[in-house]
Amino acid sequence: IGLKFEEMQEKFGEEFFNVCFDENERVLRAVGGTLQDFFNGFDALLEHIRTSFGRQATLESPSFLCKELPEGNLMLHYFHPHQIVGLAMMGMIKAAAKKIYHLEVEVEQVTNDKLCSEGTNPGNCSCLTFLIKEHENANITKALPPGTSQSPLDLRISISTFCRAFPFHLMFDPNMLVLQLGEGLRKQLRCDTHKTLKFQDCFDIVSPKISATFERVLLRLSTPFVIRTKLEDSGSESKDKVMEIKGQMIHVPESNSILFLGSPCVDKLDELMGRGLHLSDIPIHDATRDVILVGEQAKAQDGLKKRMDKLKATLECTHQALEEEKKKTVDLLISIFPEEVAQQLWQGQQVQARKFDDVTMLFSDIVGFTAICAQCTPMQVISMLNELYTRFDHQCGFLDIYKV
Repeated sequence: IGLKFEEMQEKFGEEFFNVCFDENERVLRAVGGTLQDFFNGFDALLEHIRTSFGRQATLESPSFLCKELPEGNLMLHYFHPHQIVGLAMMGMIKAAAKKIYHLEVEVEQVTNDKLCSEGTNPGNCSCLTFLIKEHENANITKALPPGTSQSPLDLRISISTFCRAFPFHLMFDPNMLVLQLGEGLRKQLRCDTHKTLKFQDCFDIVSPKISATFERVLLRLSTPFVIRTKLEDSGSESKDKVMEIKGQMIHVPESNSILFLGSPCVDKLDELMGRGLHLSDIPIHDATRDVILVGEQAKAQDGLKKRMDKLKATLECTHQALEEEKKKTVDLLISIFPEEVAQQLWQGQQVQARKFDDVTMLFSDIVGFTAICAQCTPMQVISMLNELYTRFDHQCGFLDIYKV
């Protein structure tokens, strides 16, 4: 067809991205404000999709990491690439830059050998690396805002203030030694402030499923992390006191360390108190505090609803009993008065006297009743009367006769 393989590969990637873009434009436009943020945020999007299907990231799960080079270009690492997606990546990168950010870029695939020799590929894993250059902004570095310093000594916040502002943060160096702990984590671990701590001794990485090494964490900087605290004496402490913290890992090049910023994974007040923490230990800017308070409000509303349902059931039972008593009263009135008169009496209406010009009245008596009673037992007399009146009632109902 007159096209080189590289051109076909690029066209395939562009078409592949266009199909995805047409179906998910709103989501893809919201991933990141820049091309670098797009690929770093895309990793978090993959993690969300995996979580939605009940899966977790493993050592072999695809992952993206996009870095800005000193000359202003971007270096995109695609770890554990899918075969089809890896084939289409160059075209997809160009299409994403053009469709979302209106940028014309050049994409060059860098071999792994070159990348490893530069020391920018931590860990031993399969990886595709792409160098992204903007046509208009190539070799132009981004200037820092006026008054911004690159010296760590010019930081206008002390360590103690930072630990109070972010109580659930920690920092560790390439040897996984903990350099800094927020007050919330320190209170949860109940550790000695002067004791040297290792990350593996204090925390487990719950998600993604990777080993707790500096190099492995660097590969997943764009992935949400969930870590779990360890208790020094697991035999005497309850497992309920173990707490999970969800957040992100941030590489700090000034000290070649990693900063973890997170929030506790608790949504109930009892869970928080059970871990020795209080609402005041969660900063006001953290949405976890609102989640807990909303949960308590929902719990109170649920308790009120249960009490209302119980009261409603009691009222329904009372109403049913009242209706049964009402029916008994109506039946009693009907047995004494004609049904029409009984209904008027029950409804509180005045019963008007009615005149009948032609009536037939039957007076009956049991002949020899006294003698019969003298020769029978009381139960025999009652049975005889019951059978007699039952026959009378049947004939009265059949002949529409009113019995007094």
